[in-house]
Amino acid sequence: MQFIDSHAHLTDPAFDQDRDVLISQTLPGAHIIKSVEIGCAPDEWQLSLALAQKYPSMIVPVLGVHPEYAKKFTPAHTQSFQKFLQDPRVAAVGEIGLDYTCLEEADKQIQQALFNQMISFADGAKLPLVLHVRRQAEDYTVYNDTFSILKHQWKQQVPRPYTGVLHCFCARYEEAKKALDMGLLLGINGCFTYKKNEYIREAVKKAGADKIILETDCPYLSPQGKRGTRNDPSNVPLIAQFVADYLNMPVEKLAEKTTKQTNLLYGLS
Repeated sequence: MQFIDSHAHLTDPAFDQDRDVLISQTLPGAHIIKSVEIGCAPDEWQLSLALAQKYPSMIVPVLGVHPEYAKKFTPAHTQSFQKFLQDPRVAAVGEIGLDYTCLEEADKQIQQALFNQMISFADGAKLPLVLHVRRQAEDYTVYNDTFSILKHQWKQQVPRPYTGVLHCFCARYEEAKKALDMGLLLGINGCFTYKKNEYIREAVKKAGADKIILETDCPYLSPQGKRGTRNDPSNVPLIAQFVADYLNMPVEKLAEKTTKQTNLLYGLS
């Protein structure tokens, strides 16, 4: 079996003590053939590219601005970001989107303006989107706003079978269906394994294994059984086993499907 972690943060300081050992030894031992490194703030872009330079066969860089850092993205960053996107190693723009947890109303406008700008950059570079959408409690307004912006602003100029991924999918089938109709995949991580998240599992079952890819979002969101410990890409097989058992399919088949879909999304060989 071969797996890809479609969303990781290995430049995070949580990996400073063992990053090289993890990438060169632990991940191959866990059948992880690639890890997609998300540089989602201006000070992370060069770090992500440097890690990809050091491990060209393992690390795939994706660059963007997380909504949490919306206020840090200034006009001075625009030119450098567009230059970074010209690097042929960059596989997508992300993670970008909207996060409505613990924010003021004015922050929504700042996030939405940045989201529109990031979509424009992605269209210009003909790259898919890695979307971050996080809601406040049971309020799904953030998904409605996200899909509305995508519908009106996104030209989807992506010469690949999939146009992007709804990273860290934590919603209902209603939201999943809207994402799938836009050509997006669903990014499935440790959240799928948590006991309280039956609604996520049911949404994934309805969507089907052909519409998902696997991720960790490490060092965050360790799967059930490892909660409270640092997450890393070697946990992808554990997440895959949870998903395969729930979908009543062999984990080998799930690995084959999700690896193929990740390769198609990010334009990997």
